[in-house]
Amino acid sequence: MNDCLFLPLPQRSGGIRELSGWEAVWMPLGEGEAERLTVGRGAGWKPIEVPRQLAAREEHQAIWYRTEFQRPDHSGRVLLRIGGAFLATHAWLNGKLLGSHYGYFAPFGFDLTPYLKAENLLVICCESPVESQPDKKRHIMGIFNDGELKPYPASAYSSLPDPYRLEVPVGLWRPVGLEYIGPIAIDWMRLKPQFEAGDGRLEVEARLRNLDGRQMDGQVELVVSSAVEGAAPLRLHREVRLGGGMELTVSMRLALPAARRWEPWRFGEQPMYRAEMIASAVGGVESTRVEDAFAFREIKWDIGARRWSFAVNGRPMFLRGACYAPAYRLDELTPERFEDDLRIAKETNLDALRIVANVLPTEFYRRADEAGMLLVQELPLLGAYAYHARGDDGRFFEAAAREQQSEMVELLRNRPSVAMWIAHDDPPWIASNSDLGDVNAVRQNHSIDQELRSAFEHLDPTRPAVAAAGDIDQHLLLGWESGSWRELAEAEPVMVTAFGAQSLPAMGSPVWELIGSRWPVADDDAAWRYAGFQPVNWAERGVGLPSAHTSLESYIDSSQAFQAGLVSLAAEHLRTRKFESCWGAFAFHLVDPFPGIGFGLLDSARQPKPALDALARSFRPVRLIIEPLAFDPDRPFGIIQRPEVPFSARIVVVNDDPELAGSGVVRWTLMRERRAGRRGVSRIADAVQRKFSGTTDVEVPTAFEPAVNATTLSVALEVEGDYRLEASLSVGGREVDRTELRFRVRRPGKPASRKGRPELRPREPNPPRGGRGHRRPAPRWHSPGPARRPGGDPRRARAFSAPPRSACWPAPAHSRGHRSTARPRAPPA
Repeated sequence: MNDCLFLPLPQRSGGIRELSGWEAVWMPLGEGEAERLTVGRGAGWKPIEVPRQLAAREEHQAIWYRTEFQRPDHSGRVLLRIGGAFLATHAWLNGKLLGSHYGYFAPFGFDLTPYLKAENLLVICCESPVESQPDKKRHIMGIFNDGELKPYPASAYSSLPDPYRLEVPVGLWRPVGLEYIGPIAIDWMRLKPQFEAGDGRLEVEARLRNLDGRQMDGQVELVVSSAVEGAAPLRLHREVRLGGGMELTVSMRLALPAARRWEPWRFGEQPMYRAEMIASAVGGVESTRVEDAFAFREIKWDIGARRWSFAVNGRPMFLRGACYAPAYRLDELTPERFEDDLRIAKETNLDALRIVANVLPTEFYRRADEAGMLLVQELPLLGAYAYHARGDDGRFFEAAAREQQSEMVELLRNRPSVAMWIAHDDPPWIASNSDLGDVNAVRQNHSIDQELRSAFEHLDPTRPAVAAAGDIDQHLLLGWESGSWRELAEAEPVMVTAFGAQSLPAMGSPVWELIGSRWPVADDDAAWRYAGFQPVNWAERGVGLPSAHTSLESYIDSSQAFQAGLVSLAAEHLRTRKFESCWGAFAFHLVDPFPGIGFGLLDSARQPKPALDALARSFRPVRLIIEPLAFDPDRPFGIIQRPEVPFSARIVVVNDDPELAGSGVVRWTLMRERRAGRRGVSRIADAVQRKFSGTTDVEVPTAFEPAVNATTLSVALEVEGDYRLEASLSVGGREVDRTELRFRVRRPGKPASRKGRPELRPREPNPPRGGRGHRRPAPRWHSPGPARRPGGDPRRARAFSAPPRSACWPAPAHSRGHRSTARPRAPPA
């Protein structure tokens, strides 16, 4: 499919010259060839900046570039290097077709040497077809031509009036330049570090290419620099002989005594080593050199149907993560932007980022190595492909998928931050897409996805690989795409790679300058739909449509509070299932990729939403979590407790801090903040009178153990009003975390008052949903010891053994040394 050189590593020998002075014109490929644009003819050429990502639309899907340069003053070979281009690229030098490349993220190039003249004309054509039927598409652009993470999302296709048009990226979005080398080039260098008997071993494979027609005798030198400052580099030499125009793969192996391990950032440091390979031709004249960084770290895993385990350097990890699509405009991403995003991710207590159906610039992956951030890397495959397509279209798609997989693995295999491969995001064949009908029933794309998973395992057996995101793992968008947020508290997944909800950007965000902050706005406003607004989800499960709110400010506040509450609930519930059976939770998304209305915890201008702080709290290394058990969900978000059903909740301790463990103390207080109908001084006096408290000893688990149940509360609360449960965890006399839960005691069907509502409310409250529990006598208030699973450690009591949600948690017969003291300061009302 690709007739070019694959150049994952810059050839750093004789220097690199970036080309400038570009002109461009929009014209289809065939028409441009007929107009002789390949030799610079034709009208309409205009100056253009390169690199720059452009937008292809139905009326213009191909753009031609041209530039001129003089013959370089270099006696060796001259390579053209194109750092990245959307999507199908063809190049000509002085009217001679050099070749083609398909795919947007991989660097590629051509040997210009045989065609150089004193004055040279370089012409490049880039094509990006616009496909308006997502299930029938055959071109591979991931999030850029399907899904909800781009302007004009898939949910709005063909529904918006002019001037809103479907578009996809096109053009030279990475620098284009000339590389000066000798007759021998190095196509790629694979670095395979591992430990043997406690010492580091590095195996290096590299493919040499003789660009000359003559046989070349030469030498390859490998130089490995230690991560220890001041240590002398290790060197290894090898004689080589390459036939004219031939390739040769060389292997070298060396030992690095006392090699240091690369750790995820919460476990330790990230020592990075460097490997440099120099190829010399006859006489010892340097032909080219490439270099790359690597690190020593080991991953162990067991992933399959209803099972998941994952360990780095022998230590199991629950992955606290978020999905990451930093920008729709890839050309606007800079190393500084990546550093800032990684800093924000660490401040949010994230261990991992899931790169959704995209491959980012290589600078990001190097910054992730240095930051100790783990990455789940996906191929740019999203949704359905080639459904009801002609045979040749289906074969084209599958061939393109194989080719881009090979390029992605070669580009990223040396990055210690990359921890896992995923072939396809949300394909039509997974069980959760059964509502798609026939495209799901025929298991569209299933065979190629399984083939890609097997190919990952062959290309790189050092990392786990799965066929699809959403198959073994779950996209748990309950409360937004389907179901109620209440169902999040009942989920028992092995891995969650997406949870969250949309919200509006902050009022002062620059994003509103592009969306438009006018008010009122129609419920189906085209500008909002183009910006990603999902009206059905907002109406059915969110905080309602714009017409239900009195101002944009109130709509923003309500939407952000809803998102923060849902994100916190999901993150904390999944952490209580740490290792039993859940191994990770990824919020959807860390940042919105374009100025719009999305799922981001930050908007595209990097203005934070309250959900960012909520997730940071929920993902604290040591977290005390209150899990209510018998409650009804309020709309859009809030906890309603029936007065005839005892309030019951678990208080759970989860620990991801490798430096903390041992005996701790949990203290809790339950108070009624306001009795229904009371105001003024009587309200304050009522809050003071209605207070209960307790203390429980708990053995804090290590960072490599499941969460533990510190205690379970069951309280008869027959008086309606607003309540707050506070809890704190102290270890060694120092408070390490504090949390609270606010809820309302109310009879089903009774509307909530607007004043003093403890949780999120819309400006015009919706009536509450009917309760699901049955009426039962309320037991006396008590605080039992830790819950117990039959035959197991009582500290490991988990939600699998929880009673039905309409019943209170029963008190176990014995506490096994866990002390629980409760002192009601007044008898229950």
